[in-house]
Amino acid sequence: MIVNDGGDRRFDVAGDLVMGTYSEQRQSALAAMEQGRVIIDFRNLEEFDSSAVAFMLECVRSSKDQAKFSSLPKALLGLISLYGVADILDTTQG
Repeated sequence: MIVNDGGDRRFDVAGDLVMGTYSEQRQSALAAMEQGRVIIDFRNLEEFDSSAVAFMLECVRSSKDQAKFSSLPKALLGLISLYGVADILDTTQG
């Protein structure tokens, strides 16, 4: 879902981002990015696994390194660090 937040367009990643929901979440995010730059917001993320990291990397690739992310759970930041991809992902916290 796209939300306009003070001039920023945000894509809300809500619910679960796991292997079983990856394709649906990916398609929704890619469709949102086709409409222009968005900040991908994880504040309503409930359950996740390593598919969330793959999702983020796909968003970066598809947006030609323009993807920005916000409100990441600490555990997801830990996975990003563990996989050594923190330098690829713009994880603005807000």
